[in-house]
Amino acid sequence: MPGSLPPPANTPLIALPAVSLDLETTGLDIRTDRIVQIAAVPLSGQRIEDHLSLMQMIDPGVPIPGAATQIHGFADKDVAGMPVFGKFVDQLRTALAGRVIIGDHIAFDMAVLRFEAARAGIPWFEPPTLDLGQLIGALDRTLPDLGLETVTGNLGVKIGKRHDALGDSMAVAEAFVKLLPRLRAADIRTLGEAQSLAAQRQDIVVRETQAGWHARPGDTAARPAAAPSVRIDGFVFSRRLIDVMSAPPAFTSPETPLAVAARTMVDKRIGALLIGESSMPPLGIMTERDLLRAVADGRGFDDGATVSDMMSAPVEGMDGSELLYRALGRMDSKGIRHLCVIDGKGLALGMVSQRDLLHHRARASSVIDDALADAGSSAEMALAFSRVPHAADGLMTEGLSGPEIARVVSREIRALSKAAAELALKSMQADGRGDAPASWSLVILGSVGRGESMLGADQDNAIIHAGSEADDAWFAEFATLIAKYLDDAGVPFCDGGVMAKNAQWRGTREAWRDRIGHWIGRANPEDLLSIDIFFDLCPVAGDLALGNDLIADAVAAAQKSRPFLGLLTQSVGNYTPKFSLFGNLSTESGRVDLKRNGLLPMVSFARAIGLAAGSAARSTPERLRDAAAAERIGEGDAEALIETQQQLMTMILRQQLSDLRAGVRPTNKLELSTISKDEHRKLKSNLHRLAGIIGDVHSFMSWR
Repeated sequence: MPGSLPPPANTPLIALPAVSLDLETTGLDIRTDRIVQIAAVPLSGQRIEDHLSLMQMIDPGVPIPGAATQIHGFADKDVAGMPVFGKFVDQLRTALAGRVIIGDHIAFDMAVLRFEAARAGIPWFEPPTLDLGQLIGALDRTLPDLGLETVTGNLGVKIGKRHDALGDSMAVAEAFVKLLPRLRAADIRTLGEAQSLAAQRQDIVVRETQAGWHARPGDTAARPAAAPSVRIDGFVFSRRLIDVMSAPPAFTSPETPLAVAARTMVDKRIGALLIGESSMPPLGIMTERDLLRAVADGRGFDDGATVSDMMSAPVEGMDGSELLYRALGRMDSKGIRHLCVIDGKGLALGMVSQRDLLHHRARASSVIDDALADAGSSAEMALAFSRVPHAADGLMTEGLSGPEIARVVSREIRALSKAAAELALKSMQADGRGDAPASWSLVILGSVGRGESMLGADQDNAIIHAGSEADDAWFAEFATLIAKYLDDAGVPFCDGGVMAKNAQWRGTREAWRDRIGHWIGRANPEDLLSIDIFFDLCPVAGDLALGNDLIADAVAAAQKSRPFLGLLTQSVGNYTPKFSLFGNLSTESGRVDLKRNGLLPMVSFARAIGLAAGSAARSTPERLRDAAAAERIGEGDAEALIETQQQLMTMILRQQLSDLRAGVRPTNKLELSTISKDEHRKLKSNLHRLAGIIGDVHSFMSWR
C-alpha cells in the first residue's frame, strides 16, 4: 500500500504506486464547468488493482448542457441525489494519496479538480502526474495526435466504453502497463526520468497553458500549487523520543565531586548525568562539555569542585511522545547535544543525544532488509531498493559524510544482491532446475565490495562454486537470473561485462585459482582493466567461506609477485587527474568527472600500495593506513588522501541526490556552479596533491 506522501522521483516505474484518473464534466471551461463523474483505477507498477477501482457520479449543482450529454450520455436525472464534490472529496483524497496520477491530457482533469476544490473552500494539494500522451509522444513524434483513441490504439488497447470515466481510466491504466516495456527499452526506469521524458513535449505544455489548464483560482497566469515536498526523512518524522531514549537516566547529587562524576560517565559510557533525584524534576545536567569547560577554566578534579559548580540549568526536556524531528529542532535552536525525556509531571524518563539519534538513524537506514525478506518479485525488490536514495538524503541532511553514507548504500546493494540470489534459487526450483549442484558463493566486486558505492552503481559480481565444470550450465542460468533481477530492481548490467552471467566471472574453486595464477603470473596491462576490482571482493550470499578463502589466497599471492605489483603500479599512472592548460579542473558542459579525475586514481593507488604492503583490507582508507603502517607512504600523505576521498564522495553524493530530484540519472560528474569558491579552491588543491602523489607512485612502491 502506498503511503500518504507522493512517491519520490527515484521510484522505479515497474513498482510505481499510481492511479489512472478520469473525469466527465459539464463542459471544457475549467473555471466554470463542473464534474459529473469521477473514476480512479489504482496500479502498482505493472499490476492493475481493479478491485480497488473507484467510480462515483457527482451532482454538479448546475444543469448539464445538452452538448455535454451528447458526448458522455449523462443527464440531470443521472446525477439527481448524488453527492456534491465537497462531500466526496475526502474519499477521493484517500484514493489518490501516495500515488502518481496518470491520464491522457491529465492537466485538464487536475485543473477541474483544483477549481472544484476552491469553490468548495477545500485546500487542495496536487500529487505528481504523468501524462500518457506526452510520454508516448516523446517516444514517437510521428503520431498524428495524442488523443486517447490514438494513444491507446498505438499500444493495442481497446476502450471499453468511451467517455465513461471508468472505461477511459481503465483504458489508460492498461495502456500505461503496455507502455512500460517501451520506456524500459528507452532506458527510462524511474518516475523522475519519465517526468523528464514527458517534459520534452513542451509544445503540449504550451498549448495547455494557453488553454488555461495550468491556472489556479485567483491567479490565472500561475501554475498549480506544487504538492508538498517529499524530501522528508521518514525516520525523524515517524519515531518518538520514547522509542530511542536511553533509560533509565543516570542521576547524581549536586555535592558529587567532579572527578567522581567524570568516572561515573566513563564507567557507564554515557555523555551526561542528571543532577538531583529520580523522584523529582532534575535540577541540572552535567555533560562532557561541562567537564571540558571545567578543565578549560582551570578547575582541577581534586580541588573540591562539585557538579553543582559546573552543571547546566535548567534542563531542556521534551515529552516522550514528541517526534524526533522536534527534538532535533530543539537541540539545534538551543545549541545542545543532550535532551531529557520527561513525563507529564516533569520527571525524567530517559535521555537522548545527537549521537544516539545518528546511531539509530544509521541503523534504521538499512531500509530494505525487511521489505526484501517478503519480496516475491523483481518489482517488489525494485520498490524496496528505491528507498535507498531517500535514506541517503536523510543521512546527508543529518551531517554524515560521503564515505559514511556510501557504506550504507553499499550495504543495501549487498542485501539486494543476496535477495536476487534467493529469488533466483526459488525460480530455478519452480522451473524444475532443482537445487544448486554444489555449494556456491556470490561475491560483489568494485565499489560495493569496498563499501564505497554511491548512487547509480552498476553490477560487478562473480560466482565461485565447489562443483565441477559439468555444473556450469546450472550456474550460468542461476547467474543470468540474478543479473536480470538486479537490473529490474535498479542496479543495471555492467558495461564492462563483470557479471557472473558471463563465463569468465564464474567457475569452480580450481578454475578461479588458475585465473588468479594467470593474472598474477602472466597478466598484461589490458587485463588490469577489469581484474583489479577482483581484489575488492566481498561475499554476500551462499557459502561465504568460498569467497573469503579465495580472496585471502589472492592477496597473499599478489603481495609476493613483483611483476604483478609492477603492472598495478604502471596502471595507476594511467589514472592521473586531468587539468586544463592553466591547471584548472577539466570540465565538460560545466561539470567535472570526480570519479575519473579523483576517486579512480585514488582507489587504484590505494589498492596497489595496499597489496604491496600485504593489506587484506577492502576499503580505500584502511588500505592507505595499512600502507602507512608498513612505511610505504607517509602518514601525512595517507590522511590527506583520505580527507580528499571524503570531500569527493560527499560532493558526488550531494550532486547525485540533486540530480535524482530533477529526474536525472545520477552520475559522478559535479556541476561546478553548485559549489562555493572555497570548496572549488580546496577541491582543486586536493586534486593537484593527489596528482603529485600518483605521479610519484614508483617511489611508494619501491621494494624494501
